[in-house]
Amino acid sequence: MGVAEIESADCVTGAPELQIVASTGSTNDDVMELGRGSAPHGACIAAHEQTAGRGRRGHGWGSPSTGLYLSVLLRPDVPMSHYMGISAVCGMGVLDALHSLGATRAALKWPNDVVVSAADASVPDRKLAGILVEAGTGDSGMFAVCGIGVNLERPVLEGDMGSVNPLAPAGIADAMTEGAEAPGFDELARAIRDAVVARADAWAAAVNSGHAVAGPLAPVLSEYFDALPLMGARVDVVYPNGNVAATGDFVAVDVWGRATVRLEDGREVVVSSEQASLRRAAK
Repeated sequence: MGVAEIESADCVTGAPELQIVASTGSTNDDVMELGRGSAPHGACIAAHEQTAGRGRRGHGWGSPSTGLYLSVLLRPDVPMSHYMGISAVCGMGVLDALHSLGATRAALKWPNDVVVSAADASVPDRKLAGILVEAGTGDSGMFAVCGIGVNLERPVLEGDMGSVNPLAPAGIADAMTEGAEAPGFDELARAIRDAVVARADAWAAAVNSGHAVAGPLAPVLSEYFDALPLMGARVDVVYPNGNVAATGDFVAVDVWGRATVRLEDGREVVVSSEQASLRRAAK
């Protein structure tokens, strides 16, 4: 399979084995290999370190040993056209897991990054986790791999001098309810795997019961809105090259996952996550 020697493994009741390894190139690549074979829905590999991690749009993903890197194999029984909804569903699953463990300050940044929001709206949200969903086909048909990287510790940036840099990424402790103890690696890995699978299963059931006729996110759209702290805020629409395309109010996400930003003159800009990202606009 190409992964490092298994450090530990367990079998959660009713779920496939969760494999935990010390280091690997990319957990997404490892689980992609599983998916092309006959591995079941919910199969998962978690690593303490990646040597060839990647993020969205082909960007490299730094994967030091202070993080959790986990990929889950999903085989939802939904039409191929609805696979584009899996990314947001997985983000909500990760949020479910974090909240259940006391990381109640965690929220989503459209489309599915996990951030820690400050009480002061003028302070930028700090990234806690990134999610990369990739689709593939194999012996058992189409599948998706949900890759998640979580900062277990707050990354230290040059010049921090021990203080909290408001632009620095967050660690899991930053997301915890006051007085709550941050979860350990194994506990967090199991909770995320189980919550992502549970979310995917509930979403697939809703799709198949006819609740997604309008679009793949229709069954979860209201909850998704509530998980996005930037909803209603003034944001910049930022192209992948870093250029700001527009500034306005983040007013909606549609059933296909596209964000709507209303400009000062009343015009609306609709973008997909492949086209642009959103960030809180400077006051």
